[in-house]
Amino acid sequence: MYVLSPQEKEAKKQLIAAAASKLFQKNDFNKISMARIARESGVAKGTLFNYFKTKESIFMYLLLSGYQDYLKDVLLRFQAAENITTWSAFSSFLLEQNHLLISERPDLLRLNALRGPILETAADKEQTLLGRKKLYQVNHQLGQAIAKRINILDDKQASHLFIIQSAIISGLMNMMNLDEFHHDQLPVDFKGFQIDLEQEANQLMLFYLQGLAQKLGGAK
Repeated sequence: MYVLSPQEKEAKKQLIAAAASKLFQKNDFNKISMARIARESGVAKGTLFNYFKTKESIFMYLLLSGYQDYLKDVLLRFQAAENITTWSAFSSFLLEQNHLLISERPDLLRLNALRGPILETAADKEQTLLGRKKLYQVNHQLGQAIAKRINILDDKQASHLFIIQSAIISGLMNMMNLDEFHHDQLPVDFKGFQIDLEQEANQLMLFYLQGLAQKLGGAK
């Protein structure tokens, strides 16, 4: 009986995750089954359960690994932008990250909205804990890099900014599309409920940054 190597097992796991991600691009979460993921990935349904116990486990993995990749990319962009040494330049950098997260990683924002009410109800706890530990490490590395250049911030304050970023964007997303019901337009005119996600996320982030700078004794 052939036994897969650790590298082959990881490759199979990534194949399954990629298939689930592809389905999520065009489908609601509740319309994606383990059987569909198995067909999309070319993996037998029984084999699928050797890697992920539940559908929620797959999508929790996608959420946590996706945010790890996002923060790694932010770190690389920050390290490459050696001119970011002032609070003003750093604030502009953060707003650019808002744009990239909203425009390039909408899948993460959708998954984050599912995390508490749906994914955590059936995701594997140990697998989730492992993913969160990895995410914490990446977030901490990013905070350390920022704090070395932006002198009014310490590691914890710098890394926490990306928790605030996610909270702002997710909160606004939760209140979007109140003139729709399950993607269908309602016969109403709710202009007061309309949200420009990126514009308003940037405004809220700037308010937060201004308050933080005042609290920390000013920014240079």
